[in-house]
Amino acid sequence: MAIKIVILIYLAVLLLTAFYLWYNRHRHFLIYNSKNISNFSSLMSWTAIILIIETILGLVIVFQKNKYLNLITLILSSITILIFSLLLNQKDD
Repeated sequence: MAIKIVILIYLAVLLLTAFYLWYNRHRHFLIYNSKNISNFSSLMSWTAIILIIETILGLVIVFQKNKYLNLITLILSSITILIFSLLLNQKDD
């Protein structure tokens, strides 16, 4: 039961992150903005969409019997955020 509560809190944070990325896709994210990176808006949009899909998948998984299936949500979202940060930090040298 405690795992379900923790995963639900994680999914809420993941959903909030997706909405933050979606609503700020034309402004800035931390120290990055659309003036410095050419594909900034599309990168933020696609990351937000993927995070929303992963949140929905996580909600389906959290109510399954096997608690280890929740690792799928954690791994997928971590990989998505890792790829987002790697693409965001690419240099155009």
